[in-house]
Amino acid sequence: MNTTKPLETELDIERLGGRGDGVGKVGDEKVYVPFTVPGDHVRARVGGRRGEGFSAELIDVIEAGPDRAEPPCLYFGRCGGCAMQHVTPVAELEWKRRLVSDALGRRGLDEVPVSDTVTVPADSRRRTTFTVINAGGRILLGYLARGSHRVIPIQSCSVLDPDLECLILPLTALAHNLPIPRKGLQVSLTKTGSGLDIVVGGRKDLTLELRERLTEFSRQHDLARLSWGAKHPEPVIMQRTPTVEFGGITVEPPMTGFLQASVAAEKALSDQVVDHLNDCKHVVDLFAGIGTFALALAGEGRGIRAYDGDEEAISALRRAVNNSAGRVNIDIEVRDLEQRALSADEFTKVEGVVLDPPRAGAKRQCRALAQSGVRKIAYVSCAPGTFARDARSLVDGGYTLKSVVPINQFPWSSHVELVGCFEK
Repeated sequence: MNTTKPLETELDIERLGGRGDGVGKVGDEKVYVPFTVPGDHVRARVGGRRGEGFSAELIDVIEAGPDRAEPPCLYFGRCGGCAMQHVTPVAELEWKRRLVSDALGRRGLDEVPVSDTVTVPADSRRRTTFTVINAGGRILLGYLARGSHRVIPIQSCSVLDPDLECLILPLTALAHNLPIPRKGLQVSLTKTGSGLDIVVGGRKDLTLELRERLTEFSRQHDLARLSWGAKHPEPVIMQRTPTVEFGGITVEPPMTGFLQASVAAEKALSDQVVDHLNDCKHVVDLFAGIGTFALALAGEGRGIRAYDGDEEAISALRRAVNNSAGRVNIDIEVRDLEQRALSADEFTKVEGVVLDPPRAGAKRQCRALAQSGVRKIAYVSCAPGTFARDARSLVDGGYTLKSVVPINQFPWSSHVELVGCFEK
Protein backbone atom coordinates (compact mmCIF):
# COMPACT_ATOMS: atom_id res chain seq x y z
CA MET A 1 0.00 0.00 0.00
CA ASN A 2 1.36 3.43 -0.96
CA THR A 3 1.65 5.59 2.17
CA THR A 4 3.39 8.65 0.76
CA LYS A 5 0.12 10.51 1.31
CA PRO A 6 -3.04 9.68 3.31
CA LEU A 7 -5.46 7.32 1.57
CA GLU A 8 -9.21 7.53 2.10
CA THR A 9 -10.93 4.18 1.77
CA GLU A 10 -13.80 2.04 3.01
CA LEU A 11 -13.17 -1.13 4.99
CA ASP A 12 -14.81 -3.65 7.29
CA ILE A 13 -13.68 -3.95 10.91
CA GLU A 14 -13.00 -7.58 11.79
CA ARG A 15 -11.83 -7.49 15.41
CA LEU A 16 -10.44 -5.33 18.22
CA GLY A 17 -6.67 -5.10 18.57
CA GLY A 18 -4.61 -5.04 21.74
CA ARG A 19 -5.02 -1.28 22.26
CA GLY A 20 -8.77 -1.34 21.64
CA ASP A 21 -8.60 -0.09 18.05
CA GLY A 22 -10.63 -1.84 15.37
CA VAL A 23 -8.60 -3.93 12.93
CA GLY A 24 -9.54 -4.30 9.26
CA LYS A 25 -7.70 -4.86 6.00
CA VAL A 26 -6.96 -2.87 2.89
CA GLY A 27 -5.68 -5.41 0.43
CA ASP A 28 -3.44 -7.68 2.46
CA GLU A 29 -2.42 -4.98 4.93
CA LYS A 30 -3.77 -4.59 8.46
CA VAL A 31 -5.28 -1.20 9.26
CA TYR A 32 -5.94 0.01 12.82
CA VAL A 33 -8.94 2.33 13.12
CA PRO A 34 -9.72 3.82 16.56
CA PHE A 35 -13.29 4.11 17.85
CA THR A 36 -14.59 1.21 15.75
CA VAL A 37 -16.02 -2.22 16.61
CA PRO A 38 -16.21 -5.58 14.81
CA GLY A 39 -18.90 -5.49 12.16
CA ASP A 40 -18.51 -1.76 11.46
CA HIS A 41 -18.23 -0.72 7.81
CA VAL A 42 -16.32 2.56 7.89
CA ARG A 43 -14.61 5.20 5.85
CA ALA A 44 -11.12 5.91 7.16
CA ARG A 45 -8.03 7.90 6.28
CA VAL A 46 -5.03 5.55 6.26
CA GLY A 47 -1.75 7.07 7.42
CA GLY A 48 1.69 5.82 8.34
CA ARG A 49 3.10 2.50 9.44
CA ARG A 50 2.11 1.06 12.81
CA GLY A 51 3.77 -2.21 13.72
CA GLU A 52 2.74 -4.84 11.18
CA GLY A 53 0.07 -2.59 9.65
CA PHE A 54 -1.01 1.00 9.23
CA SER A 55 -2.69 3.54 11.48
CA ALA A 56 -5.86 5.25 10.31
CA GLU A 57 -8.27 8.00 11.29
CA LEU A 58 -12.00 7.28 11.41
CA ILE A 59 -13.96 9.54 9.05
CA ASP A 60 -17.42 7.99 9.21
CA VAL A 61 -19.27 4.87 10.34
CA ILE A 62 -21.27 3.85 7.27
CA GLU A 63 -22.82 0.79 8.87
CA ALA A 64 -22.58 0.04 12.61
CA GLY A 65 -21.61 -3.33 14.03
CA PRO A 66 -23.70 -5.05 16.73
CA ASP A 67 -21.30 -4.14 19.55
CA ARG A 68 -21.40 -0.39 18.96
CA ALA A 69 -22.71 1.81 21.80
CA GLU A 70 -23.41 5.52 22.22
CA PRO A 71 -20.52 7.08 24.21
CA PRO A 72 -21.80 8.67 27.44
CA CYS A 73 -19.11 11.37 27.52
CA LEU A 74 -19.21 14.42 25.26
CA TYR A 75 -15.38 14.55 25.23
CA PHE A 76 -14.95 10.98 23.98
CA GLY A 77 -12.89 10.80 20.82
CA ARG A 78 -10.99 13.99 21.67
CA CYS A 79 -9.88 13.35 25.26
CA GLY A 80 -7.29 10.58 25.46
CA GLY A 81 -8.50 9.25 28.80
CA CYS A 82 -10.95 6.66 27.43
CA ALA A 83 -10.67 4.38 24.42
CA MET A 84 -13.72 2.09 24.67
CA GLN A 85 -16.86 4.13 25.35
CA HIS A 86 -18.18 3.26 21.88
CA VAL A 87 -18.23 -0.47 22.76
CA THR A 88 -21.10 -2.22 24.59
CA PRO A 89 -20.22 -3.26 28.17
CA VAL A 90 -20.60 -6.96 27.36
CA ALA A 91 -18.25 -6.70 24.38
CA GLU A 92 -15.69 -4.70 26.37
CA LEU A 93 -15.56 -7.29 29.15
CA GLU A 94 -15.25 -10.19 26.71
CA TRP A 95 -12.50 -8.38 24.80
CA LYS A 96 -10.55 -7.86 28.03
CA ARG A 97 -10.99 -11.52 28.96
CA ARG A 98 -9.64 -12.42 25.52
CA LEU A 99 -6.64 -10.09 25.96
CA VAL A 100 -5.63 -12.19 28.96
CA SER A 101 -6.40 -15.50 27.27
CA ASP A 102 -4.46 -14.55 24.13
CA ALA A 103 -1.43 -13.43 26.15
CA LEU A 104 -1.37 -16.81 27.91
CA GLY A 105 -1.83 -18.62 24.59
CA ARG A 106 1.26 -16.93 23.17
CA ARG A 107 3.23 -18.53 26.02
CA GLY A 108 1.76 -21.98 25.42
CA LEU A 109 -0.71 -21.73 28.31
CA ASP A 110 -3.83 -22.20 26.19
CA GLU A 111 -5.56 -24.57 28.60
CA VAL A 112 -5.58 -22.19 31.58
CA PRO A 113 -9.15 -21.30 32.63
CA VAL A 114 -9.73 -17.55 32.33
CA SER A 115 -12.87 -16.41 34.15
CA ASP A 116 -15.37 -13.84 32.98
CA THR A 117 -14.12 -10.31 33.61
CA VAL A 118 -15.13 -8.78 36.93
CA THR A 119 -16.04 -5.12 36.51
CA VAL A 120 -16.52 -2.08 38.73
CA PRO A 121 -18.78 0.98 38.36
CA ALA A 122 -17.49 3.45 35.78
CA ASP A 123 -17.69 6.47 38.09
CA SER A 124 -15.56 4.94 40.86
CA ARG A 125 -12.07 6.28 40.09
CA ARG A 126 -10.68 7.71 43.33
CA ARG A 127 -7.48 9.21 41.94
CA THR A 128 -6.60 11.23 38.86
CA THR A 129 -4.14 13.80 37.55
CA PHE A 130 -5.19 16.82 35.51
CA THR A 131 -2.88 18.86 33.31
CA VAL A 132 -3.16 22.66 33.44
CA ILE A 133 -1.69 24.92 30.75
CA ASN A 134 -1.78 28.57 29.77
CA ALA A 135 -2.66 28.55 26.06
CA GLY A 136 -2.10 32.14 25.00
CA GLY A 137 -3.94 33.52 28.00
CA ARG A 138 -6.58 30.76 28.07
CA ILE A 139 -6.26 28.58 31.17
CA LEU A 140 -7.09 24.97 30.29
CA LEU A 141 -7.54 22.11 32.77
CA GLY A 142 -8.14 18.61 31.48
CA TYR A 143 -6.53 15.51 30.01
CA LEU A 144 -4.18 15.06 27.07
CA ALA A 145 -5.60 14.25 23.66
CA ARG A 146 -4.93 10.76 22.33
CA GLY A 147 -1.28 10.44 21.25
CA SER A 148 -0.65 14.14 21.83
CA HIS A 149 0.56 16.74 24.33
CA ARG A 150 -2.47 18.90 23.52
CA VAL A 151 -4.75 19.47 26.52
CA ILE A 152 -8.48 18.87 26.06
CA PRO A 153 -10.28 21.08 28.62
CA ILE A 154 -13.13 19.33 30.42
CA GLN A 155 -15.96 20.28 32.76
CA SER A 156 -16.98 16.72 33.67
CA CYS A 157 -15.56 13.19 33.60
CA SER A 158 -17.59 9.99 33.48
CA VAL A 159 -15.00 7.78 35.18
CA LEU A 160 -14.33 9.91 38.26
CA ASP A 161 -15.84 9.47 41.68
CA PRO A 162 -18.39 12.31 42.03
CA ASP A 163 -16.34 13.86 44.85
CA LEU A 164 -13.47 14.33 42.39
CA GLU A 165 -15.61 15.31 39.42
CA CYS A 166 -17.31 18.14 41.31
CA LEU A 167 -13.93 19.87 41.76
CA ILE A 168 -13.14 20.17 38.05
CA LEU A 169 -14.74 23.61 37.67
CA PRO A 170 -13.47 25.00 41.02
CA LEU A 171 -9.94 23.83 40.18
CA THR A 172 -10.18 25.45 36.76
CA ALA A 173 -11.16 28.72 38.43
CA LEU A 174 -8.30 28.36 40.93
CA ALA A 175 -5.84 27.72 38.09
CA HIS A 176 -6.43 31.24 36.76
CA ASN A 177 -4.57 32.49 39.84
CA LEU A 178 -1.69 30.01 39.76
CA PRO A 179 1.79 30.53 38.28
CA ILE A 180 1.70 28.04 35.39
CA PRO A 181 5.05 27.00 33.83
CA ARG A 182 5.44 27.01 30.06
CA LYS A 183 5.06 23.22 29.94
CA GLY A 184 2.07 23.30 32.28
CA LEU A 185 1.58 21.81 35.71
CA GLN A 186 -0.04 18.70 37.14
CA VAL A 187 -2.85 18.65 39.70
CA SER A 188 -3.27 15.25 41.36
CA LEU A 189 -6.37 14.30 43.35
CA THR A 190 -6.87 11.29 45.61
CA LYS A 191 -10.00 10.47 47.56
CA THR A 192 -9.05 9.02 50.94
CA GLY A 193 -11.09 7.88 53.91
CA SER A 194 -10.75 11.28 55.54
CA GLY A 195 -11.32 13.46 52.49
CA LEU A 196 -9.60 14.64 49.33
CA ASP A 197 -5.82 14.90 49.14
CA ILE A 198 -4.65 17.30 46.40
CA VAL A 199 -1.13 17.97 45.16
CA VAL A 200 -0.60 21.00 42.91
CA GLY A 201 2.68 20.45 41.09
CA GLY A 202 3.87 24.04 41.12
CA ARG A 203 7.53 24.80 40.40
CA LYS A 204 7.80 28.29 41.91
CA ASP A 205 8.11 29.04 45.60
CA LEU A 206 4.87 29.89 47.33
CA THR A 207 4.19 33.56 47.93
CA LEU A 208 2.17 34.58 50.96
CA GLU A 209 -0.71 35.59 48.67
CA LEU A 210 -0.71 32.21 46.89
CA ARG A 211 -0.49 30.32 50.17
CA GLU A 212 -3.52 32.21 51.46
CA ARG A 213 -5.42 31.54 48.24
CA LEU A 214 -4.70 27.79 48.40
CA THR A 215 -5.62 27.69 52.07
CA GLU A 216 -8.92 29.41 51.36
CA PHE A 217 -9.65 26.94 48.53
CA SER A 218 -8.90 23.99 50.80
CA ARG A 219 -11.20 25.25 53.54
CA GLN A 220 -13.96 26.16 51.11
CA HIS A 221 -14.00 22.61 49.70
CA ASP A 222 -13.19 20.85 53.00
CA LEU A 223 -10.07 19.12 51.67
CA ALA A 224 -8.16 16.81 53.96
CA ARG A 225 -4.84 18.15 52.66
CA LEU A 226 -3.54 20.42 49.92
CA SER A 227 0.15 20.40 48.98
CA TRP A 228 2.35 22.40 46.63
CA GLY A 229 5.42 21.32 44.68
CA ALA A 230 6.42 19.24 41.67
CA LYS A 231 9.27 17.01 42.87
CA HIS A 232 9.00 17.24 46.64
CA PRO A 233 5.53 18.59 47.49
CA GLU A 234 5.01 20.22 50.86
CA PRO A 235 1.66 20.56 52.65
CA VAL A 236 0.13 24.03 52.47
CA ILE A 237 -2.72 23.08 54.77
CA MET A 238 -3.78 19.81 56.39
CA GLN A 239 -7.19 19.83 58.04
CA ARG A 240 -7.20 16.05 58.51
CA THR A 241 -4.57 13.37 57.96
CA PRO A 242 -5.37 11.48 54.72
CA THR A 243 -5.97 7.81 55.53
CA VAL A 244 -7.00 4.57 53.86
CA GLU A 245 -7.93 1.26 55.43
CA PHE A 246 -6.87 -2.30 54.59
CA GLY A 247 -8.12 -5.25 56.61
CA GLY A 248 -9.44 -2.89 59.27
CA ILE A 249 -6.01 -1.27 59.76
CA THR A 250 -5.61 2.46 59.10
CA VAL A 251 -2.72 3.58 56.87
CA GLU A 252 -1.50 7.12 56.20
CA PRO A 253 -0.40 6.90 52.54
CA PRO A 254 2.54 8.95 51.26
CA MET A 255 1.59 12.12 49.45
CA THR A 256 2.26 10.64 46.01
CA GLY A 257 1.93 6.98 47.01
CA PHE A 258 0.29 4.27 44.92
CA LEU A 259 -3.31 3.22 45.53
CA GLN A 260 -5.51 0.97 43.43
CA ALA A 261 -7.66 3.17 41.19
CA SER A 262 -10.92 2.44 42.98
CA VAL A 263 -12.10 0.96 46.25
CA ALA A 264 -14.30 -1.49 44.34
CA ALA A 265 -11.39 -2.78 42.24
CA GLU A 266 -9.16 -2.98 45.31
CA LYS A 267 -11.78 -5.16 47.02
CA ALA A 268 -12.14 -7.38 43.95
CA LEU A 269 -8.37 -7.94 43.85
CA SER A 270 -8.07 -8.48 47.61
CA ASP A 271 -10.97 -10.92 47.68
CA GLN A 272 -9.24 -13.11 45.08
CA VAL A 273 -5.89 -12.97 46.90
CA VAL A 274 -7.30 -13.67 50.37
CA ASP A 275 -9.51 -16.49 49.11
CA HIS A 276 -6.56 -18.23 47.42
CA LEU A 277 -4.11 -17.85 50.33
CA ASN A 278 -6.64 -18.28 53.13
CA ASP A 279 -5.19 -21.59 54.38
CA CYS A 280 -1.57 -20.35 54.34
CA LYS A 281 -0.23 -19.41 57.79
CA HIS A 282 3.11 -17.98 56.61
CA VAL A 283 2.83 -15.54 53.70
CA VAL A 284 5.30 -13.27 51.89
CA ASP A 285 4.03 -10.10 50.17
CA LEU A 286 6.33 -8.97 47.36
CA PHE A 287 6.05 -5.42 45.97
CA ALA A 288 3.90 -4.78 49.04
CA GLY A 289 3.57 -1.00 48.71
CA ILE A 290 1.62 0.44 51.64
CA GLY A 291 0.14 -2.95 52.52
CA THR A 292 -2.97 -3.41 50.40
CA PHE A 293 -2.65 -7.21 50.49
CA ALA A 294 -0.37 -7.69 53.51
CA LEU A 295 -2.90 -6.05 55.82
CA ALA A 296 -5.85 -7.81 54.20
CA LEU A 297 -4.11 -11.13 54.96
CA ALA A 298 -2.68 -10.27 58.36
CA GLY A 299 -5.42 -11.55 60.63
CA GLU A 300 -6.17 -14.90 62.25
CA GLY A 301 -2.64 -15.43 63.55
CA ARG A 302 -1.11 -15.36 60.09
CA GLY A 303 2.56 -14.35 59.90
CA ILE A 304 3.42 -11.95 57.07
CA ARG A 305 6.71 -10.73 55.61
CA ALA A 306 6.42 -7.68 53.35
CA TYR A 307 9.02 -6.33 50.91
CA ASP A 308 9.12 -3.26 48.68
CA GLY A 309 11.79 -0.94 47.31
CA ASP A 310 9.78 2.23 47.98
CA GLU A 311 11.01 3.58 51.33
CA GLU A 312 8.07 5.96 51.79
CA ALA A 313 5.53 3.20 51.16
CA ILE A 314 7.28 0.81 53.53
CA SER A 315 7.50 3.52 56.19
CA ALA A 316 3.74 4.08 55.91
CA LEU A 317 3.10 0.35 56.28
CA ARG A 318 5.46 0.13 59.26
CA ARG A 319 3.69 3.01 61.02
CA ALA A 320 0.34 1.34 60.43
CA VAL A 321 1.55 -1.92 61.96
CA ASN A 322 3.12 -0.12 64.93
CA ASN A 323 -0.16 1.74 65.52
CA SER A 324 -2.31 -1.38 65.29
CA ALA A 325 -1.95 -2.26 68.99
CA GLY A 326 -0.63 -5.71 68.12
CA ARG A 327 -3.56 -6.68 65.92
CA VAL A 328 -1.29 -7.64 63.01
CA ASN A 329 2.06 -9.40 62.78
CA ILE A 330 4.11 -8.21 59.79
CA ASP A 331 7.89 -8.22 59.35
CA ILE A 332 8.71 -5.36 56.96
CA GLU A 333 11.83 -4.73 54.87
CA VAL A 334 12.87 -2.16 52.28
CA ARG A 335 14.27 -4.17 49.37
CA ASP A 336 14.52 -3.47 45.65
CA LEU A 337 13.12 -6.73 44.32
CA GLU A 338 13.97 -5.91 40.72
CA GLN A 339 17.65 -5.67 41.61
CA ARG A 340 17.74 -8.12 44.53
CA ALA A 341 15.00 -10.72 44.23
CA LEU A 342 14.43 -13.12 47.11
CA SER A 343 16.24 -16.41 46.55
CA ALA A 344 14.48 -19.77 46.68
CA ASP A 345 16.11 -20.43 50.07
CA GLU A 346 14.48 -17.30 51.52
CA PHE A 347 11.08 -18.92 51.02
CA THR A 348 11.82 -21.78 53.41
CA LYS A 349 8.71 -22.47 55.54
CA VAL A 350 6.69 -19.97 53.47
CA GLU A 351 3.36 -21.43 52.40
CA GLY A 352 1.96 -18.58 50.32
CA VAL A 353 3.18 -15.61 48.29
CA VAL A 354 1.33 -12.62 46.90
CA LEU A 355 3.10 -10.36 44.43
CA ASP A 356 1.90 -7.22 42.67
CA PRO A 357 4.81 -6.02 40.51
CA PRO A 358 4.88 -3.03 38.15
CA ARG A 359 4.02 -3.42 34.47
CA ALA A 360 7.44 -4.89 33.70
CA GLY A 361 6.54 -7.92 35.80
CA ALA A 362 8.81 -9.91 38.10
CA LYS A 363 11.05 -11.95 35.81
CA ARG A 364 13.93 -12.53 38.24
CA GLN A 365 11.68 -13.06 41.21
CA CYS A 366 9.51 -15.61 39.44
CA ARG A 367 12.54 -17.60 38.34
CA ALA A 368 13.56 -17.85 42.00
CA LEU A 369 10.00 -18.64 43.10
CA ALA A 370 9.82 -21.42 40.52
CA GLN A 371 12.64 -23.20 42.37
CA SER A 372 11.01 -22.77 45.79
CA GLY A 373 8.69 -24.99 47.77
CA VAL A 374 6.00 -22.33 48.22
CA ARG A 375 2.63 -24.06 47.98
CA LYS A 376 0.44 -21.21 46.69
CA ILE A 377 1.07 -17.99 44.77
CA ALA A 378 -1.37 -15.15 44.03
CA TYR A 379 0.02 -12.95 41.26
CA VAL A 380 -1.66 -9.54 40.73
CA SER A 381 -0.83 -7.92 37.41
CA CYS A 382 -1.76 -4.92 35.28
CA ALA A 383 0.02 -6.27 32.18
CA PRO A 384 -1.18 -9.58 30.67
CA GLY A 385 1.96 -9.92 28.52
CA THR A 386 4.50 -9.84 31.35
CA PHE A 387 2.18 -11.88 33.57
CA ALA A 388 2.07 -14.60 30.90
CA ARG A 389 5.87 -14.56 30.63
CA ASP A 390 6.25 -14.96 34.40
CA ALA A 391 3.47 -17.57 34.52
CA ARG A 392 5.44 -19.62 31.99
CA SER A 393 8.47 -19.57 34.33
CA LEU A 394 6.36 -20.69 37.29
CA VAL A 395 4.63 -23.45 35.32
CA ASP A 396 8.00 -24.67 34.02
CA GLY A 397 9.09 -24.79 37.68
CA GLY A 398 6.29 -27.16 38.62
CA TYR A 399 3.37 -24.84 39.39
CA THR A 400 -0.14 -25.22 38.02
CA LEU A 401 -1.96 -22.04 37.05
CA LYS A 402 -5.34 -22.95 38.51
CA SER A 403 -7.28 -19.84 37.52
CA VAL A 404 -7.01 -16.32 36.16
CA VAL A 405 -9.58 -13.63 36.95
CA PRO A 406 -9.50 -10.47 34.80
CA ILE A 407 -10.68 -7.33 36.60
CA ASN A 408 -11.91 -4.27 34.73
CA GLN A 409 -10.37 -1.72 37.08
CA PHE A 410 -10.33 0.94 34.34
CA PRO A 411 -13.69 0.82 32.50
CA TRP A 412 -13.60 2.21 28.94
CA SER A 413 -9.80 2.01 28.82
CA SER A 414 -7.67 -0.59 27.06
CA HIS A 415 -6.16 -1.70 30.39
CA VAL A 416 -7.06 -4.81 32.34
CA GLU A 417 -5.96 -6.01 35.77
CA LEU A 418 -5.87 -9.69 36.75
CA VAL A 419 -5.19 -12.15 39.54
CA GLY A 420 -3.54 -15.46 38.69
CA CYS A 421 -3.66 -18.28 41.26
CA PHE A 422 -0.86 -20.88 41.23
CA GLU A 423 -0.39 -24.08 43.22
CA LYS A 424 2.42 -26.61 43.57
